[in-house]
Amino acid sequence: MATATATLPTEETAPADTGLRRAIRVDIAPQLHLVAPLRHAVVALRLWGVPEVADDMGLTATELVVNAIRHGDPGGVTAILTVRDSDAVLNVEDDNSGRPAVLQTTEDDEGGRGLILVQALADRWGYRPGTCGRKTVWASLTLPGARPEDAS
Repeated sequence: MATATATLPTEETAPADTGLRRAIRVDIAPQLHLVAPLRHAVVALRLWGVPEVADDMGLTATELVVNAIRHGDPGGVTAILTVRDSDAVLNVEDDNSGRPAVLQTTEDDEGGRGLILVQALADRWGYRPGTCGRKTVWASLTLPGARPEDAS
């Protein structure tokens, strides 16, 4: 069954790194079995004092990294998670410079919902082209107590 693409949010700059509390960077070989350990590392946000966004960010990380592995070139994936005073931001970089596409799926489709889930979970998300044929897809979740306009 054929699927069509929908419009991705316009390209914008990811939130600036102000009020940084913690950060983690993980480089991943393009192998799907390595996604689970990354998800567990992201869900460790519970230990960073922001358990309220841990599960949503874990699912967001899973979807973005799986997309990067499936649609990227074999150069590998880099995930960087930062927690600031106002939000948690995940940046996933891969070797495919193409613009990510949100698919319109039917109930019979077995896949293609990754960016739909990211769109539903994240307060903001987008992509930006990188250097040397790379790109970054990012998602930001506002922390409890922060106003969404603080997460800029």
